[in-house]
Amino acid sequence: MKKIFLSLALLTGATAAVQAQSTNAGTRFGLKVGVVAATLAGDDKDFEGNVQNRFGFQAGVTTTTTFGVGGLFELHPELLYSQRGYQIEDVSKTTYHNIDLPLLARINAAGLVFEAGPQVGYLFARKTKYENSAQDDVTTRGQLNKLQFGYIAGVGYQLESGPNVGIRYNGSITRLYDGDAALPGGNSIRNSVFQFQLGFAFPGGK
Repeated sequence: MKKIFLSLALLTGATAAVQAQSTNAGTRFGLKVGVVAATLAGDDKDFEGNVQNRFGFQAGVTTTTTFGVGGLFELHPELLYSQRGYQIEDVSKTTYHNIDLPLLARINAAGLVFEAGPQVGYLFARKTKYENSAQDDVTTRGQLNKLQFGYIAGVGYQLESGPNVGIRYNGSITRLYDGDAALPGGNSIRNSVFQFQLGFAFPGGK
């Protein structure tokens, strides 16, 4: 958890630095909720069976700092609770519970937003529920990598009055399992997530 708090401090510092260096800067704080369609990617993803999408939930807080001529460019850190995972039809549903810290660079063209950037996440819980089975739910994180790095690319629309909407793809760079995990055919599994989000950005100072 110390790494997560350090990452948050770095993101906050980066936002403050950009704001201090730009005479046209303004910062808006916001809230965000969304639905995620999560699955697995990689050559070994079907080692337990045919992997399908698992729908989950996402929510958190955001800041947006504008700079440049006309506020075209934005720096947009977030702190989010995010669910990931996958399901195997008629067998099991697995949910990963994460705290995510995206740091996005954005272009805001009259409300139309294009965004991309890195993300660091911390996996703090995992739960697998088995269908049609007397087996208890599994809650251990096992040999999963707890600290995960990834990337985000997305598009959205921001109204000046506050409401916003967006769609993103969030891909993992870090493998889901650590190097010691023994999986059939190797260990190339990663998270793959589409995110559908609604938010509100509160008015900020200039």
